[in-house]
Amino acid sequence: MLPLYDRALLHTAARIRGIKTPSQLARVTGLSVPTAWRIWNGVGAPRGDHADRVADIVGISASHLYTRASARAGAAA
Repeated sequence: MLPLYDRALLHTAARIRGIKTPSQLARVTGLSVPTAWRIWNGVGAPRGDHADRVADIVGISASHLYTRASARAGAAA
């Protein structure tokens, strides 16, 4: 099972940096548009190198992105 990640945190951090669409995310990270779309829309979780690239661009750590979502999922159980 892929780890959960916090899409809301991703969107908030990205918007602070002027990234409002998956295509903008693709452009600034160098990811393909389909990959950025999947990450942006929560279709699966980004693999490590993609998560690192996205996290660097939006100004958060990849581990923080995953940790918040995992903590929330555990609290809901």
